[in-house]
Amino acid sequence: MLSRVADVAVVRGNALSHPSGRPMPMVKFFAAAGFIIAAVFADTLIRWVRSPDFKPAPVGADPIPAFTLLAVHGTDVLCAAVSLLSLWFVLIRPWTRTGRLSWDGMLMLALLTMWVQDPMCNYFNFTFMYNAYFVNMGSWTSELPGWQSPRAGNLPEPLFLMSGIYLWWTLLSIVVFSWMLKKCRAWLPNLSMLGHLPIAFAAICLLDIALEIPAGWLGLFAYAGAPPALTLWAGKPYQFPIYETVFMNFNYFSIGLLRFFRDDHGESWAERGASSLKLPARAKSLLRFFALVGFCNMSYFIVYFMPYNWMAMQAGTMPKYPSYMRVDICGQGTPYACPSREVPVPSRSSLAISPDDPRLSTTARQN
Repeated sequence: MLSRVADVAVVRGNALSHPSGRPMPMVKFFAAAGFIIAAVFADTLIRWVRSPDFKPAPVGADPIPAFTLLAVHGTDVLCAAVSLLSLWFVLIRPWTRTGRLSWDGMLMLALLTMWVQDPMCNYFNFTFMYNAYFVNMGSWTSELPGWQSPRAGNLPEPLFLMSGIYLWWTLLSIVVFSWMLKKCRAWLPNLSMLGHLPIAFAAICLLDIALEIPAGWLGLFAYAGAPPALTLWAGKPYQFPIYETVFMNFNYFSIGLLRFFRDDHGESWAERGASSLKLPARAKSLLRFFALVGFCNMSYFIVYFMPYNWMAMQAGTMPKYPSYMRVDICGQGTPYACPSREVPVPSRSSLAISPDDPRLSTTARQN
């Protein structure tokens, strides 16, 4: 059934069209995309677990402040606890009561698959870092198709923090966006939907800022490489690129619209047509799940990672970071100078400028 997607010719309204002219429900297109994406992700994770990169990231010799270490461990515990509660209230309890997944439960699982894309901020250039004291087993980055930046497997992908971010934080942002749209209709009935959308978008941007800026100040993670003109506190370890919030919330915006505009069958645009298919109920549910996987991951890649990586290629000189943030990816003790406008963007197969190259300025050699 899903193989018919290869015959897609044109898009017409809410359905795709075969060369024969018969309509193909949107759910088939997005489900096929979701199945392919899920297969690639599964292969990536399996190869990572079997690779030498499957080990905790190196913390190095630099000491970590006690308060930062406490914040890291406290965040791990908090995220694990909230993830368990979210799984119970959004996924398990509705399932045990009705015998089927709720729409939000299905969406939450689809959002979790986006986690595999998380390290792609560093696809071409090392510009985002996590604290290596988070519970981690390195990262699967080097197993992603076409990966370019060197030593990326050292990135300490936090297992409890980021599983929580993709399980409940992304869902929370999407639910808040949908709730704000609903409230805007009641509070501002004379304003059109085009007026309501920026208000809902601003709300989730503020929510994102309330999480990310304190986390940067605490040293949980860092946007280490960014164009200074578009960055708050540029040159400081806790610098924050303002476009991060815009790009990330464009993703929540698109998925939020998907959630808000569901039809009488409870189907979003990506699932449209599932109810008309002559399939068992479980097969329809599986098809709808893969459709959500396809839509969410395509949205994430297009509206976030593509523009973010373009910005990463314009990164200014990286501020000075301790070893537990650089994790032997760049700087002293590695063959690679940390990102700077003075340093060509390296790849895994290219020649590299070392961190102590005399042609670099003192600022560029500080890591």
